[in-house]
Amino acid sequence: IAHRQGRLRLDQTLGELFGGLYPMNTGAYQNKAAITVEQVLQQRHGIAWDESSIDYRNPANPVQMMVASGDWYNYVLTRPTDAAPGGKFAYSTGASTLMSRFIRQSTGMGPDEFARQELFGPLGIGPVHWEGWSEGGMGTGLTDWPNPDEDPPLGFSLWLRARDLLKIGELYLDGGMYNGRRILDQSWIEKSWTRYSHSGNSSDFTQPGWGHGYQWWIAKVSDPRDREWHVYFASGWGSQVIFVLPELGLVVVTVADNYDYNGPDVDVMLVANILSEIDPRLDSRFNGSWYNPQTDRQGFSMEVLDEYGVVVSYWYTYTDSGTGEQRWFLLQGDVVDGVGEVVIYETSGGVFLQSDPVELIVWGSGRFTPVDCNHVTLEFESDLEPVSGTVPLTRLTGNCYSPPAAD
Repeated sequence: IAHRQGRLRLDQTLGELFGGLYPMNTGAYQNKAAITVEQVLQQRHGIAWDESSIDYRNPANPVQMMVASGDWYNYVLTRPTDAAPGGKFAYSTGASTLMSRFIRQSTGMGPDEFARQELFGPLGIGPVHWEGWSEGGMGTGLTDWPNPDEDPPLGFSLWLRARDLLKIGELYLDGGMYNGRRILDQSWIEKSWTRYSHSGNSSDFTQPGWGHGYQWWIAKVSDPRDREWHVYFASGWGSQVIFVLPELGLVVVTVADNYDYNGPDVDVMLVANILSEIDPRLDSRFNGSWYNPQTDRQGFSMEVLDEYGVVVSYWYTYTDSGTGEQRWFLLQGDVVDGVGEVVIYETSGGVFLQSDPVELIVWGSGRFTPVDCNHVTLEFESDLEPVSGTVPLTRLTGNCYSPPAAD
């Protein structure tokens, strides 16, 4: 949001943003001065950091070492480096904590005040609570923030209700709009969901389609019905997760006290228990040309008018005489509960380039059911001929979702 308002640039450096607090051109600070805002968002900052191979509660975890240091910014900025800025991926809660200073320097407000004014207020999010995790639960954790600005950290400590996490997911799903008001630019969401780190440049990601963008994790998963879905998720320790699945128009949120659980991860449960039971809804994302790979030179065009809840399609096919005579059907109807319920008409009486009236004869009925972004089935039955069946359709043109590419 600060970037959209022109207050914060992606190419601003830690030297600029922290120069008023620390001698960023000397000593252990010097090799952090050139790290940019974008590289922190990407977690490609070059600061040596490994918080995933040891329990977060262990005093040897760098997050706990930061918490115990007395000055969190200073601890992160004086850590060793193991790569040039932009050179490698290393997820760091400490690096994310530095973003609090980004907001303070660019807006003159702490992240809590800025979020309340520019995000939580417009989205109707609340109550909001900032507190560090503690074994004793809410009310027993850290609330005095050991950094020179005394601002809460953006790396952790924010407590929100599930319904409010859902609103953040919906904001991204809807391209940055919420209740008719633009909060984020669509271009920012596309950048956030671009895989800057992936299997081609980082050993942290071994599966194709997985990676990391701007503080978002990115995945491609297959459900038990062998359908592939793009998933974008913001993940917090203990299974606090926002999952966004644009192809399904779906946001799933989990909140849990899942610190010692050794069962399936929440993403595994998402695939097994939710995605396998959901079909996409027929809407204008399915507009375009479709064909059945098993039948040559035959196909469909489809247009869904979302504002009217109507689907119109043309079926280009042949008679069953074997002579190659063409046959053309018009399919039209309503979208009901996410599927297209259509009447199938056959046309007759028209003359090429002439205004002779065309007769529409009700031939039968059908139903368009989306399977995934690139597949739809048509079930049909004729009232005039002893014929019925199911036509599996594959997308030929258009798309219902174009994920950002790997960078």
